This record gives sequence, structure tokens and C-alpha cells, in this order.
Amino acid sequence: MKLTSTDSRLIESFRKGDAAAFDALVERHKQRVFNLLYRMTGDRERAEDITVDVFLETYFSLPGFKQKAKFTTWLHRLAVNVCLEHLRRKKAKRQLEETSLEEGEAKAVSSPAELVITKELAERIIGAIQVLPETHRAAITMFYLEGRSCAEIAEILDIPRNTVKTRIFYATRVLRDRLQDEGIISSSLAGE
Repeated sequence: MKLTSTDSRLIESFRKGDAAAFDALVERHKQRVFNLLYRMTGDRERAEDITVDVFLETYFSLPGFKQKAKFTTWLHRLAVNVCLEHLRRKKAKRQLEETSLEEGEAKAVSSPAELVITKELAERIIGAIQVLPETHRAAITMFYLEGRSCAEIAEILDIPRNTVKTRIFYATRVLRDRLQDEGIISSSLAGE
């Protein structure tokens, strides 16, 4: 069988002992994995730590990867599982990322007030996502923020497609109600 994809070639090279091939896989996928984990945790530092754990797990699990699914699907499933396990182990209160506005950043923004409003709105939405159960948070993050289909999410989470739809429906309803209660969206925008 001829390997055609870059990921497949890198996996084969890694299995043959080429450490640089694994580094290339990490480089190709680390931002996407980090983005997923950041959306799931709402905490940049925690997402960075979990990203390291995901690629450590990938390093040890990759020799057993059978390539029945796409590598990206397998990697995302692994990332979600590692993240959920990490969140279960560390029941510490989740905190939103705190960023300080430095002088250089303030000059790059057209309006400081606009930046504050946008940042506050994003933090409130992320905060609303954080109160969802972990399984629902994963589904809604992949569906709305990553643009994945229900079929892809079902494959990544290794659950039935209808379960994904149910989780997204439930999470969307809870988020809508919470964002309405906080005045972030109006009831007319929510379809009422």
C-alpha cells in the first residue's frame, strides 16, 4: 500500500525510528490541538499543559495506531480523552484566562473601549461554556467553534451520532438561557 498523505508518511517514518518525523507531526497539529483544549478548558496555561500531555500520550500510542480512522480524528479523540481525564483529576475551580493590557497592545487596537467590551463578552461566553458538563462542553466546542459535523464528533468521542446531537441541543439551550439571563443576548436573537 502506497502512503499518500503527509501524516501517513510521517507516522511510518516515526515507526521506523525517525524522531524528526514525530516532531513534524507535532508541529503540524499542535495549534489545532491547543485550540480545542483551550476551548474546552477556558484556561490558556492549562490548555498548554494538556497539549504537552496529549503529545506525550501520542508518542507512546502512535506505534499502535492502525490507521482505520484519519490521524486527525484519532488525535482529536485522544486530545478530548486526555483533557476530560485531566479535568476529572483536577477538580480545582476553573478560572478564565487573565490577560493584562500592555502599552504595545493598546496602540494596535482601534479603540481601547472596543477591546474591553470584546474581551469581556468573550470571557462571559467562555464562562457560560465552562458551567456545562464536560461531555457537553466537548461536543459544543467541536460543533460551533471548530465547525465539525455531528458525524465527525461522534467518531472523535466514540459515541453514537444521536448522542452528539442530544448533547449539542442540550448545551445550546443551556447556553442560550444563561446568556439571556446575563443580558448578553436578547430573547429576540434566541428565536423567541
